[in-house]
Amino acid sequence: MLPRGANLRPRPSLPPARRYAVDPSLPRRRRPVTTALADTGMLYALAHRPKYLEMFLESYGETVAVATAVEEEIRKIARVPRVTRARRNLVLMGACADRLVAKLDDKTITVLEPSEESAELESTVQQQLRELDRAAAERRGTVWRPVDADRAKRHNGEIESILVATDIIKAGGTAIVLTNDGGASRVAWRQGVSARNLRDILAELACENPDMKEEDLLTAFNEMTVDFGTLPADVRPADSSAFRCRALAGVCHFCGDR
Repeated sequence: MLPRGANLRPRPSLPPARRYAVDPSLPRRRRPVTTALADTGMLYALAHRPKYLEMFLESYGETVAVATAVEEEIRKIARVPRVTRARRNLVLMGACADRLVAKLDDKTITVLEPSEESAELESTVQQQLRELDRAAAERRGTVWRPVDADRAKRHNGEIESILVATDIIKAGGTAIVLTNDGGASRVAWRQGVSARNLRDILAELACENPDMKEEDLLTAFNEMTVDFGTLPADVRPADSSAFRCRALAGVCHFCGDR
């Protein structure tokens, strides 16, 4: 069995109204980690605007990885013939998948598989996602149906990302999950894994690139999340100031820049 890492510890419970688990200990500026596990929705959102995908990959470098389930989801869409994508409403998703497959093929994005030891945790994570789906249905005022019980299976990418992250942390490394899915962030939090979303990533890029305009980042964020990876309301940016690096005025207490 992998040893329990010092940085994989129980987290306090989140407020019931919280839809995305934000780790208050993480600075706005990117903190180096051993591995950053991106889920499918996050990568599609970034690939929708290739410029930002490239900037993200350059910033995170060799730490960028995906779980095997995420790779499979992306390659499955990329294999759909282009001539049939329009009929199946997969034109945009297919274009994004094509870009991502190129990054997988040239090893820019590493593929990692959950350990055998994580099998027991897998059922726990899946059940927690199922419970969140049930709660979401109740908030919408819809009846929980048997078919909804299988919805968690469609979270395979998020599940494996969390499992791989816990494997890395237990082995003494550091890992985060990159996801716009509020439920996945909350389940990751329960397992001692922090999550970052697209808003965080674009804000990190703003801190690393002073010439970037906050208005452009807000526009990009809105375009990238129209079709993929919509964030919960409690973490969506209210205006362009979400992407403003205060270091331009001297000291930035948000990103840690001095």
